[in-house]
Amino acid sequence: MTGGGEKADDLLSRLHARVEWAENDHAVSFAEELLKLRARRLARPRGSVEEALADHDALCFLIGSERYAVPLSRLSEVVPLGAWTPVPGQPQYLLGVTNLRGEIRPVIDLHSLLGLTPPPADSRAWVVFVDHGDSEVGLRVDAFERVASLDPQGLTRPQDSGNGLPQRFVAGIAADTLILLDVSQILALDVLNDARADARRAS
Repeated sequence: MTGGGEKADDLLSRLHARVEWAENDHAVSFAEELLKLRARRLARPRGSVEEALADHDALCFLIGSERYAVPLSRLSEVVPLGAWTPVPGQPQYLLGVTNLRGEIRPVIDLHSLLGLTPPPADSRAWVVFVDHGDSEVGLRVDAFERVASLDPQGLTRPQDSGNGLPQRFVAGIAADTLILLDVSQILALDVLNDARADARRAS
């Protein structure tokens, strides 16, 4: 079994390979940043302060015009949004289910879950898969921005949901208004277990 750092390094390598297909300047810039970040991570001495700080690395992405992030340590896979199947009778924020490595995985539409404006129907998107026990759950995002190291002491917890964002899904907000999502709260949604059960019955 690989350690958390090796898992993150492998993920960065795959993410770089997949981002390269996007034909725009931002994607090229982000791909170059990923290569540099992976090189820095591989150059760290084991057990060093730099390695410990890397535990706070987070993948930053866009949902509409808003900036969000999830801890890199929670990521298991990143793929372009491909074919997916709606699940009847489920909340709107459940985009549907998709096939990942031969397994059915639910995908959450963060636009809907967080109360944001829906994206255009033909817009390009990605799915960020996060660990959920022995399974994975996908989060639909619009575009990647960067990988950043977040200082937990520098994050503030919102005292209210004045911006309309469901407070329980926010782990903290950085000084530059980057919102770190609480992955555990998202994965606690009951609909995720229902979606997997429905998909298995239909298969």
